[in-house]
Amino acid sequence: MKYLSIDAGGTYIKYAWLDENGTILEQGKQETPYASKEAFFEVIKQLWLSCDETKGGICMSLPGTINCDTGFVHQGGSLTYHHGVNIKEWYEKELNTKVEIENDARCAALAEMNSGEMKNIQNGIVLTFGTGVGGCFIINGEIYKGTHLFSGEVSVLVCDDIKKKGMDAVLGHIAGIGHLAKRVCEAKQVPLEEGKTIFEWIKHQDPTALKFFQEYCEKVAVQLFNMQIMLDPQRVCLGGGVSENPIFVEGIQKAMNTFYDSLPVAIPRLEIVSCRYHNNANLLGAYVNFVLQQERRAHEA
Repeated sequence: MKYLSIDAGGTYIKYAWLDENGTILEQGKQETPYASKEAFFEVIKQLWLSCDETKGGICMSLPGTINCDTGFVHQGGSLTYHHGVNIKEWYEKELNTKVEIENDARCAALAEMNSGEMKNIQNGIVLTFGTGVGGCFIINGEIYKGTHLFSGEVSVLVCDDIKKKGMDAVLGHIAGIGHLAKRVCEAKQVPLEEGKTIFEWIKHQDPTALKFFQEYCEKVAVQLFNMQIMLDPQRVCLGGGVSENPIFVEGIQKAMNTFYDSLPVAIPRLEIVSCRYHNNANLLGAYVNFVLQQERRAHEA
């Protein structure tokens, strides 16, 4: 039995075929379509039909505010065409298979709680860095979703004067990796495509890239401190593909230590680690969510 796991973001739809043990057998990615929810569905449909072997279902990690019990997307985050859509009902009807969906950062947290860096952690935070920033708060060993399923939507944390700066004032734009690359490329007056090498520039001490990265880390550190004061976590786990780069994690750790040194009172220092599963955390966590939801539905039946 094979399962199709989907991790859809603002730039790519990453996919993987997993076995019943949740082991990735093969994986790839395609550009995320922005035309419509139908165009998005067509990508998933073609991936699903590409496998002729026995299939058990589709596991999906999506941005936005999602009710994983019903499959309803209250707001679709960067994929705005999913606003108000019940993905589970639609896909199950069209593809005649079981479908489970969950918010992307919560999927990353599920993977890390299951067998990664958040295993046995009672209170923690998982942040995933990509087009924006996803967040998940773990309280008393369980994912905390909040009254309206909105807990962890750290991309919309207001960090500056939103009346003057608009979306540039929220954490998703301040800390999204694509936005960082764009700021560096504009300052260097080079094509945006060259932003893919931003961490090579930082590694080789490019003064412009280094300056913007240090400012970036300082702003992330302030917001991490704010989250720390609200939750008092044991550990913060940084995810997304960028978390595989030690420069990224070390930069944030250094900025946090500098921030702590500037405080007039002693505050316990956050333990900051990289997600064990990095860019695969959402894919693996989507499968964990699939299994948990299917077990719950079988129990309630």
